[in-house]
Amino acid sequence: MSERPFAERSRSEHKTAGPIFHSLKIYFQKESFMTGKIKRTKSWDELTFADNFLFCKILESEPEICRQLLELLLHIEIDHLEVPQAEKTMQETFEAKSVRFDAYTKNDSQIFDIEIQTTDTKNLPKRARYYQSVIDMDNLSKGENYSKLKDSYVIFLCLDDIFHQALPVYTFENLCREDKKIKLNDRTYKVFFNAAECDKLKSREERDFFHFLKGESAETGFSRSIEEKVNFAKKNMAWRRQYMTWQQTIDEEKYLAREEGARENAIANAKKFLHMNILSPEQIAEGTSLPLEEVLALKEELAQKTISSQA
Repeated sequence: MSERPFAERSRSEHKTAGPIFHSLKIYFQKESFMTGKIKRTKSWDELTFADNFLFCKILESEPEICRQLLELLLHIEIDHLEVPQAEKTMQETFEAKSVRFDAYTKNDSQIFDIEIQTTDTKNLPKRARYYQSVIDMDNLSKGENYSKLKDSYVIFLCLDDIFHQALPVYTFENLCREDKKIKLNDRTYKVFFNAAECDKLKSREERDFFHFLKGESAETGFSRSIEEKVNFAKKNMAWRRQYMTWQQTIDEEKYLAREEGARENAIANAKKFLHMNILSPEQIAEGTSLPLEEVLALKEELAQKTISSQA
């Protein structure tokens, strides 16, 4: 059935479409509100060690803090480390996806990547897998024997439990499924800490570190030393200016992303209700805030697809 212009419809048709149109306007308004609900960027004075900017800056500028943190988390001794690199970017080929490590460091036999993760992005396990593959590609030159590969650790400091098993830490290495006592011994480790269950950690120093990471007061020597570095960093005017520039850029990107997301959502809704064939293009344009010309173009596009599928 072909759709008549809104003005040519009978009074009964308008009356039927009216409540539907009112409900759809409320739906569209809710959709727009939800799209616009974005997390506010913190001010400089609000930042803590759990915020990416300060986390990276402090570990990069304080190699000894980085070394002590790794020893605390992994229960290993590390005699020395290269100067940590914050926000280190790697890309193996032009076409490959690049990665950016929060805090990357290494020595003669080990490589470490430490990531601060305040939200569960639902893809951390595969992200850890990709990170480890990029680390290996970057550290083995053409012609070198595989035995030259270093032990590699990808460490995520998570504020929440991404595996939902109430463990304070989840450490993964490759094992034989048929006999779990047999290790592959490829010397790759993926470690996910869960700050929400940090009271289950054996070491008081570890427990206190994660309490501090969650915004609580520092009680032990190591956490207090980080707290001092954070307080000192807040007085660093160069870092403050860098953060404010970064903050402005991020806020602009969030705004543009929100606008683009709202537009994509409006187009999807317009297509959906054109398929339903219960509203006029004028009503859909008003409900979605799209120009009428664009709704008419979408209608024509859908009609052409229908003709093509029936041919």
